[in-house]
Amino acid sequence: MTDEVSAANQADLERRLRELSFLERIVRVSASTLTHAALLRTIIDETIAATGTQVCSLYLWEESEKVFTLTATNGLAQWGVGQVKLGLGEGVTGWVGAQQKPLSIRDVRSEPRFTWVPNLDQEQFVSMLSVPIISRDRVVGVMNVQTTEDHDFSDEEIAFVSAIAGQLAGIIELSQLHERAARQLELERKAVASLTALNAGKSDLLSMLSHDFRGPLSIAKSYVHGLMSRLTGDEREACEEIDSELEILEKMVDNLMLSLQLEAQHALVLDLEELDLAELVRAQARRVERISAVHHVTIEVNAACEVRVDRSKIQAVLVNLLGNAIKYSPKGGAIRVRVDRQAEVVEVSVTDQGIGIDEREAASLFARYGRGDKALEHGIRGHGLGLFICKQIVEAHDGHIYARKVHGGSCFAFTLPLAETEKGRHQLTSER
Repeated sequence: MTDEVSAANQADLERRLRELSFLERIVRVSASTLTHAALLRTIIDETIAATGTQVCSLYLWEESEKVFTLTATNGLAQWGVGQVKLGLGEGVTGWVGAQQKPLSIRDVRSEPRFTWVPNLDQEQFVSMLSVPIISRDRVVGVMNVQTTEDHDFSDEEIAFVSAIAGQLAGIIELSQLHERAARQLELERKAVASLTALNAGKSDLLSMLSHDFRGPLSIAKSYVHGLMSRLTGDEREACEEIDSELEILEKMVDNLMLSLQLEAQHALVLDLEELDLAELVRAQARRVERISAVHHVTIEVNAACEVRVDRSKIQAVLVNLLGNAIKYSPKGGAIRVRVDRQAEVVEVSVTDQGIGIDEREAASLFARYGRGDKALEHGIRGHGLGLFICKQIVEAHDGHIYARKVHGGSCFAFTLPLAETEKGRHQLTSER
């Protein structure tokens, strides 16, 4: 009796050692850089070596289709991988998956539950052991091993293959998750690449169109100015109207180019230089007065204000704010431009006598494509890019831009930091 117990213990120990050895090899392989398919192939090869069988096949459960799909095999026809699918309860594999218990068959040719798949199953494989692969009380697949000779699988062999299947459940699930994540990442990478190419194509197209607009615009403006110097009365007024429309179109093109730069770079590239902001404001205000003789522009400057900025981009801010003041003001309306130097910043404000703004909308006016209800109510044209671009430019210079309602109109203002040299002069003046 003691010898029998000792032999049983020895057999159990040997089985456990085989399980541990098998698991150690599988874990080592699963930790490598093998793909999901290569990992499954290694699993079935190791299973054959560990069990002494001739064929091993893995059917994994596809939740979306509610079927077991042949995912790997090293003895059946390879065409069936990914193609052969068995429903729950269909064939031996489906039956084992449904019952969640092993099934040992001495001769599949006399087994009514066995479903012969033409061109997949091989006649030389006679005996079969099928065990469920279960993870957290849920069937994730079925493992089949087969032999070429009649064979009655012992309880020990069934327990061993079942133990292998139990050890594989977590590894297979983790590998499937990795594979799905890799597929998703690849899809996202392709989507990003497509979107990048689409954006690049859009930017190239719009840049080309904007560039092509500038030439005809300049020529048209030159002809209009030439005609205006020779005409009077209604004909001159018509030319002035055309010139005004060309100015609007030119501003749209400039805004479009700045918007494209923002999209392409996600941050504006600044060509900084030190200059007197008051002089830049004066020059732009005079230009606006020449363009729109029906509006009266006044300029108030309390001191010279040296700033370190990108001249062309700050000029674009002034063009937008002054242009908006003209667009939203009635003919004959006064536009007041004020430059105030403070302790460490300079504020530029543009106040008009236009349609005004709703203070609740003040912040949203600076969003991309943001337009106030009053502008829409009055049917004033616009695309909502100008103030958005102004905000990006001012904030790129570490400044702030804002809008507020005033009596009889609105005020748009922005601040910029004073240049370090100007801050020093201001501090010395204050101390004296």
